[in-house]
Amino acid sequence: MSKGVLYGVGRAIGWPGTKVVMKARRSLADTKRILHEESAFDGAELVEDCGLPGERVYRSLDDVPDRGSYFSTMVVR
Repeated sequence: MSKGVLYGVGRAIGWPGTKVVMKARRSLADTKRILHEESAFDGAELVEDCGLPGERVYRSLDDVPDRGSYFSTMVVR
């Protein structure tokens, strides 16, 4: 994943309000690391393949694999 994209995630975590990370597949491991560093890990959830037969909802990022589905959407509160 591009360092520029991850830099943007790191910056946005500090902004007020809810953040949505779309198509987070390739950067999941790095995004989870950034969320840990910024103390935002516990406020994040992820859904893969939303609305599709294989839909998976993760209420805890501890359960999220480091590389998920192409259709991964993360919500950080």
